[in-house]
Amino acid sequence: MPTSRALLVALGLLAGTALAAAGPPAAAPPDTLARTPSPADSTRPGVAHGWRLHELAPIAGDDAHPLAEPSGVLSDAFGVVWVSDGSLHKLRRWRADGVPLDETGALGSEPTQFRRPGALARLGALGVAVLDVENQRVSTYDHNLRLLSIAIDLTASDLQASVGTVRPLSIASDRGGALYVVDAERDRILVFDYAGAFQRELGGYGGRSGGFSGLTGVAVTARGRIQWLEAGGRLITSVWSPPLAAGSSELWVSVAVDAIGRVAIAAERSGEVHVLSPDGAPIARLTGLASPRAVAFADDGTLLVAETGAARVRRWTLEPERTD
Repeated sequence: MPTSRALLVALGLLAGTALAAAGPPAAAPPDTLARTPSPADSTRPGVAHGWRLHELAPIAGDDAHPLAEPSGVLSDAFGVVWVSDGSLHKLRRWRADGVPLDETGALGSEPTQFRRPGALARLGALGVAVLDVENQRVSTYDHNLRLLSIAIDLTASDLQASVGTVRPLSIASDRGGALYVVDAERDRILVFDYAGAFQRELGGYGGRSGGFSGLTGVAVTARGRIQWLEAGGRLITSVWSPPLAAGSSELWVSVAVDAIGRVAIAAERSGEVHVLSPDGAPIARLTGLASPRAVAFADDGTLLVAETGAARVRRWTLEPERTD
């Protein structure tokens, strides 16, 4: 169960408010970084007043292990990179250095099969949850890529009697094993406990605090337009939102949070990734990416970005720039 200290970082618009939407940026190298120094820092010697993203070797498919449409990505407790492939209906794994390991899945609706797997979420130290979008369920796997269970079946009659029809778009988890499912149908977040039992819903369409319009992604941080919510749903704050290109939320905008509370946002339409400080201030931006659909942080702070347009996962380390 989520604790009262757990915070949700939900990405969407507060209904009734305006978001300045910008078109795709001018062509730029994919490693272009927009740094946002603090005015105060510019006069203080020896402090960081910018951030640098250093790119590591990407993770890509080969003839033996093809990768067509990376739609979800995460790094587990052992540094292994998991990637869901929405077109090939598979779940694949690589070592941290990019060496392919193994895979599972095929097109279908049997327990070990997928229909467009999407977002991934860690479950404790050893488990991974997979959002099986068109099968409308969440499956869980152990660290050896063995199926544990169909944790959530969104088509189950008893669940639909409680919450109605669900159109799942993204998932997240907290340290207690609770799962948070983004429902694009009603702009809400459905909360399930570690056993997959439905607990409550958060948000919903509307202009009240905590309401959404175009909800697209959710992540959970122990520290604690973008909203910071208590686990019970109360709005903590709503801060700066990156200038994402206008368009349907069917083109993913995903969000991730690292161990110290930094937030990364990937916008598939505009080809950008924005990184925010724990208090919501913009600190870095990547442009010119090829349809970045999913974003995740590894435990060591490495930023992972799944590019569907290039069929690969790119990796960056985020380091402060310092002056003497």
